[in-house]
Amino acid sequence: MNSMSDLLSASSLLIAIAAILFSLWYTEIAKALEITPKTHREDNVAAHATVSGVLFSKALPVAVMALSVAAIFLPDAVKLAKDSLNAYQESGIAALENYDAVKTAYCFVTILSVVLAVYMWALVKKLWSLRKRLG
Repeated sequence: MNSMSDLLSASSLLIAIAAILFSLWYTEIAKALEITPKTHREDNVAAHATVSGVLFSKALPVAVMALSVAAIFLPDAVKLAKDSLNAYQESGIAALENYDAVKTAYCFVTILSVVLAVYMWALVKKLWSLRKRLG
């Protein structure tokens, strides 16, 4: 197996783990985001605990993992994209003769990890804001 295939395998495995955790925990995250703060702080104690639990045990770990995967693999994906753009500028459509599905898949998986990271950090921000309003 060459190093590009190894990179694709590693990035795919890590983003798959993050995606599985996301799919397992998304219902709880969404349910926590539906909580509406009550007027009196004392009435929000249980809701605050629920939101804090979801934030720190589910949303934040997935967000950190997705961001880590993106940060680890993004530099190589950017380099591959630059190389592809340079090849296209030099050779035009003839550059497709050197098309590599493994490199393309690697870039795609990296983009997915960035998308998941951005989405998860948006959810973390919403949960954090809700947590502050609850307590």
